Amino acid sequence: MRRRGPPWEIDAMPTTRAEPGRLRRASTSPALLVLLVAPFFGEGLSGSSPPGDLLLPWHLAYMVALYGCGALVCRELAHRSGLGFTGLVLLGVGYAVWEEALVDRYWFDPRFWADSGVGGYSVVWHTNLLLAAHLTVFHTAVSVGASVLVVEWFVPRARHRRWVGRPGLVVAGLVLAVTPVVYGEFDRRPPAGVLVASGALLAAVVATAFLVGRRRPPDAARPAGDPTRPRRGLVLLVAGCACAHWFLTYTVAQTAVPWPAGVALALLPVAAGLFLVRRLAVTGPYGADGVRVVVGLLVFLVLLDLLVALVGRYDMVLAALVAGWLARRLYTRRASYGTVPAGPTV
Repeated sequence: MRRRGPPWEIDAMPTTRAEPGRLRRASTSPALLVLLVAPFFGEGLSGSSPPGDLLLPWHLAYMVALYGCGALVCRELAHRSGLGFTGLVLLGVGYAVWEEALVDRYWFDPRFWADSGVGGYSVVWHTNLLLAAHLTVFHTAVSVGASVLVVEWFVPRARHRRWVGRPGLVVAGLVLAVTPVVYGEFDRRPPAGVLVASGALLAAVVATAFLVGRRRPPDAARPAGDPTRPRRGLVLLVAGCACAHWFLTYTVAQTAVPWPAGVALALLPVAAGLFLVRRLAVTGPYGADGVRVVVGLLVFLVLLDLLVALVGRYDMVLAALVAGWLARRLYTRRASYGTVPAGPTV
C-alpha cells in the first residue's frame, strides 16, 4: 500500500501550485495595465513630466488617478454601453476636455501659452483654441485610444469582457472626479462662465458618444479583412501626419496667418490622416492595421522624445527607448492581433 503523508501536506500542494497562477493573473490584469500604460503614454512620452518621476510613488499615484482612471472609465463605459470604437474616441475627447479645461486648465493659462511659444494667438474668451485643439487631439489619440488598444492587444482574453466590476468602475469614476480638488490648478481661474461652458462642452461630448456609438454595432465600422496584407505605409502615414500637426501647431502662431485659418491648418494633417486611414485600412481598429496606426503614433513620440533630449532633457532618451521597444514588439506581432473570436459580453 502506498504511504500517504499527513493531511497538511495534501492541503499545502494545491496552494503552492495556485499561487503563481494568481500572481500571473494579477500582473496581466487589463485594469492594472491600463492604469500604468495611460500615465506613461500621456505624461511620460509627451515630456510633460520626466519619465523618472513616474517611479515616485506619490507622483505615480496622481498620474494613475488622472490618466489611468480616465482611460479605464472611458473603456468601460464604451464596452458596457456597446458604443464601439467610435464611442471610445468621443469619450476620449471628453476626457481631454476634463483634463485640460477643468483639471490642469492649460486652455486658459497664459504662462503655458508663452512657454509653448504660441502666446496669445487664437485666444477667444480666455481660451487658446489652437492649444485646446492640439491637446484634445493628443489625449484622444494617445492617452485614451492608444492606451486602451495596447492593453486590448496584450491581454486578448479580456477583449470582450469587463475589466472591472461595477464597484471598481464606481471607484475609478470617483477618483477621477476628485482630481480637480487634489491637483486642480486653482491659480488659473478664468471667469466662472468659461468653466461652466467647459463643463457643458464635456457633457455634450459624452452625450454625443452615447448617441453616435449606439447607432452602430460595436467594432462593425470596417470588415475584418486580411490581417497579413501589407500595409506598411500606414505607419509612415500616421507618423508623418502627427509630425506635421505638431510642427504646424507650434509654428503657425509665428506667421501672419489669421488664427481661424491657422487653427484649421494645424488640424489639416489630423483630418487628412483620419480620411486616408479609413480609406486604406483593411482591418478594424483592433486588427493589424490598428496596430500600424498605434505604431505610427509611437514612432512620432520616439522622434519627439529624441528631439527634446537634444535640447537638454536627456532623460527623454529612456522614454524613447521604451516607446521604440514597444512599437517594435507591436509591429512584429501585428498579424496575431484582431484574430480573437468574438465572445460574450460579460
